[in-house]
Amino acid sequence: MPKLAAELGALQVKRLSHGAVKKAKNGKKVGDPCTTLHAVGGVSGLYLYCRPPTKSALVGARSWILRTVIGDKRADLGLGSYPQVPLAQARDKAREIKDKIRFEGYDPIAAQRAVRSKLVADQAKQRTFADVAQQYYEKKCLEFGGVNPEKQARRLEQHLKDYCLPVLGSILMADLETRHVVSALNTIWLEKTPTAERVRITINNICEMVENDGVLRHGLNPGRWRGNLEYFLASPAAIHEEEHQPTVGYKALPRFWELLQQRDTIPARALEFQALTAARPGEVRFAEWAEIDFKEKVWTVPGWKIKGRKDKKKSHKVPLTKRAMEILKMMPRDDGAYVFPGYRGKKTMSENALNLTVKEIHQADIKAGGPGFVDVESGKVGTAHGMRSAFKDFSTEEVNVDDYVSELALSHLETSSARSAYKRGQLIPKRRKLMNSYEKYVCSLVSVTT
Repeated sequence: MPKLAAELGALQVKRLSHGAVKKAKNGKKVGDPCTTLHAVGGVSGLYLYCRPPTKSALVGARSWILRTVIGDKRADLGLGSYPQVPLAQARDKAREIKDKIRFEGYDPIAAQRAVRSKLVADQAKQRTFADVAQQYYEKKCLEFGGVNPEKQARRLEQHLKDYCLPVLGSILMADLETRHVVSALNTIWLEKTPTAERVRITINNICEMVENDGVLRHGLNPGRWRGNLEYFLASPAAIHEEEHQPTVGYKALPRFWELLQQRDTIPARALEFQALTAARPGEVRFAEWAEIDFKEKVWTVPGWKIKGRKDKKKSHKVPLTKRAMEILKMMPRDDGAYVFPGYRGKKTMSENALNLTVKEIHQADIKAGGPGFVDVESGKVGTAHGMRSAFKDFSTEEVNVDDYVSELALSHLETSSARSAYKRGQLIPKRRKLMNSYEKYVCSLVSVTT
């Protein structure tokens, strides 16, 4: 039988303290203070665990340990600190636990885990929509990429502040229902449908963060569209027609180009470059010298710079025409990373620089007695992004080229034929031929008058 420890009294326990090293090892010298377990008796396996004091204390921390067997494993159970838990109370707790283990099959470690798990679950249910929304915002800020992650963060913050938190912010996630989400979206669903749909997706994503925690009522995501919000809100496709960016139109481009050539500004050259490459304005604004291969006459746009590109690692190669190369060679280098720098030392042009150039040419033409450059369908002044529409219409109506070739030129990968062509090297020779034809067309009036 194991030797039973002598039963100590309260005064004896009070005098127990840490021990000293008896054999030097692991960098410890003989006599150095060390932690010690003191058996106090009364209950088999009950110990007072004594630590050496810190510099600011006279007595080290002390706590109760019950060393016992649970099932087929030995475990050390903490019973609280001393003297907050006095000797008599420690013995009572130790006896109670040992009796429950012996006669009821009680597992105190499993019970403690269950209590902790329930506490965590209860705390999760007390989180409001605003709490989870803040967590979502912080997570997304770490994930935002592209050329302007700050702008993406600001837009998300504005959506939360303006449309989500006023209605949903104070509601517990456990109490959040579809009717609450409908109430938040109703005010903007008809008037600002694209924004409302983005807000709905944000709400859906926030709810997904707790969907697997058993917090949401009935386990249903109240921000989900299919089988949920679709029964309360009109389909976005039915109430909102996507408005295309106004375009100068390819038939008016030669005359527009003649006026564009007369402007000696960086935005004017950037607009030329954008039109000749069928690129998006943002891709041109943030075009970098490192992306230009002067030998091969190719501009490689990284996938993360391309709007809507799911595979951010898939770059887009753009064949450069003669005029596009001339524009690049006339741009100042000045050790800057970007091809088209902004004014007053700014690294890039302003967001509206290209559209403003189109507008100024339009106004100048009106002032000179011309018709200006207005989109035929919308009646609005053309935009820089509308240059892509002009290119697509030219490719469709004026050139005998397969549709997927012009789609690749626009960095669209929606069709299976476009995706397969992309795998074959992005059809650079065919696209170069198309871009050269386009350049010849848009520059036709310029070449006649020079």
